[in-house]
Parts: sequence; structure tokens; C-alpha cells
Amino acid sequence: MKQLHIWGFCISVFLIQWDLSAQNTVSPTLANATIDSLEVKPKPPMSLRFGADLFRLVRSQYEDDYSGFEVVADFRISPNFYLATEFGNEVLTKQSEQVNFTTEGSYYKIGFDLNMFENWQGMDNQVILGLRLASSSHNQFLNAYTLLDRTPFWQNPEDQITSGFATGARSDLNALWFEVIAGFKVELISNIYLGLSLRLNRLLNDTVPENFENIHIPGFNKKTEDNNFSAGFNYSLSYRIPFRAQKN
Repeated sequence: MKQLHIWGFCISVFLIQWDLSAQNTVSPTLANATIDSLEVKPKPPMSLRFGADLFRLVRSQYEDDYSGFEVVADFRISPNFYLATEFGNEVLTKQSEQVNFTTEGSYYKIGFDLNMFENWQGMDNQVILGLRLASSSHNQFLNAYTLLDRTPFWQNPEDQITSGFATGARSDLNALWFEVIAGFKVELISNIYLGLSLRLNRLLNDTVPENFENIHIPGFNKKTEDNNFSAGFNYSLSYRIPFRAQKN
């Protein structure tokens, strides 16, 4: 009986030593497999991306009463956070009820974008939510207007008045607003991105021209006396410049 206990002890020691040896042999492989499985998505490099709004360029070619452009840029400072800006210029001539006017001026926007999309390995696409603070510097020109007075005092009340009282330029006008943005950017080929963003604008303040109104504000779009909200969008093509090489 004593010998059976001795043999049982020896066999147990042998099995423990064999198990530890097997663990030492397999564990490096398992560790490497674990590390490889965790390195599915490499950290994207810090980068500058710049481009232009395609919609405004195309509209300028096909509409005689409109001319404009917009330059877009963003700077990635973390995997999902971008500093972003836009700069543009617009000239628009429009008939609005009894008034024909021209608005011309430039604007700039600055803010940030947050990427809400979890990329797979090798992808760099974004679903974006963002904010912008925007400002414009513009001029308004009242080209012509039609009187609403239907009394016999005016011989031809339907004729447009193109000179004299109230017509002409209103210069040095400004507006300030903020934008809430939702959109996406897709990498078409390496470092080339196509983007679409929808924008809800809220006017904070504007310089009201004398004997007139800011019916259209560059970058903000249509503005009415009773409504300080507007909407817009851009359709951009941009190129990315990485600032540092990706670490393996």
C-alpha cells in the first residue's frame, strides 16, 4: 500500500512538470495571436485635408445669376476629432416678390467635426456630426423694385423703378451665425475623399441695410424678417496630406 502512494506521487509530479513544459511552449504562440487580434485597426495619422465644394463650382457654370466657390479644410488631431473650416465667396442676383437685388460678399466658418463611424481595417471613412461659427462680410444692391401702391397717384404702378430713391448699394454689411452639421466623407482612392454635409443655420445677428433687408447672406443663404433659420449643404472633393508615418 505504501508503494502505491509513492508511485502515485511520482506520477503526479511527472504530469505537473509535463503540463508546465507544454504551457511554456504554447504560450508565446497564443500571446502573438492575441496581440495580432488586437491590432486590427491601426491608429490613423495626423493629417490635413483640403478641397473644394463641387456644387458651387457647377452652379456657377450653369446659372447666369450666380457665381461662387467654397474651399474646405480639416485637420485631424485625434482618430475621431477634426478641426474644420470653410471659406467662400458668392455673387447672387435674384427676384424676390417686388424686389430685384444682388448680394455679393465672402464668408468663413470655423469649428469641429466628430467622426461617429467605426472603421474596419484599411478603411478611413467618416460619418460626421459637427458645429461651425460663421461670419460674412457682404454688400447688398437694390437693382429695381415694383410699387405696391394701387392708388391713382401712380400712373404705372406695375413698372419697375430702377433708379432714384432706395436703389443702389448698401455696403459694409456683416452677419454672424452658427451651423449644426451632419454628413459623411468616403475615401474613394488613397487620400482622395468625397463628402456630403447638410447644415442647419441659426442667425445670431446681422447688419440691416438702410431701407432694405438682408434677403440673402453669403454662406447663410435665404433670410427672412420673421425667420432666423436657414439650411444648406456642400458636396466636396478633398485631398489628404498625412503629417506622420503610421507606426507598425
